[in-house]
Amino acid sequence: MEKEESERLLGREIVGTTFRVYLHMLKVKRASAREVYRALEMSSPWLATYHLDKLCNLQLVNKDANGIYYINPKRFGLLHFFVITGKWIIPRTFFYTLLLLSMAIYFLYSLPERWNVITFSLLLIPTLINIIETIIFYRTLSKSIG
Repeated sequence: MEKEESERLLGREIVGTTFRVYLHMLKVKRASAREVYRALEMSSPWLATYHLDKLCNLQLVNKDANGIYYINPKRFGLLHFFVITGKWIIPRTFFYTLLLLSMAIYFLYSLPERWNVITFSLLLIPTLINIIETIIFYRTLSKSIG
């Protein structure tokens, strides 16, 4: 119950530029305020510091004595629907798409001729739906970034 409330709070607090900064930190893992300022083409380094400190107060990043910020990755809001690996933020539906597409191709070549077309067609429909959902998730993430 407490975890859900904290996730809701994060979802409300982390919007706009702060969310962009958090996504950047997820990709790079550690950065100074100046590096964030340059990477996100912000108007001033102070603005990057403001958003990084906001993330620090929410315990999403940690700051060392040298002014370097380190990510403390957490999933909240829209990020529940994504897999974060290194520099990539991938919608979960992408993996379902790959699975369904590989099954469709396998059945196309392994089943008798009459059945492979039917099976391929039946697997192609959810594959297309997953492709559409993946595109929608990417667009939603892009809109959240600004």
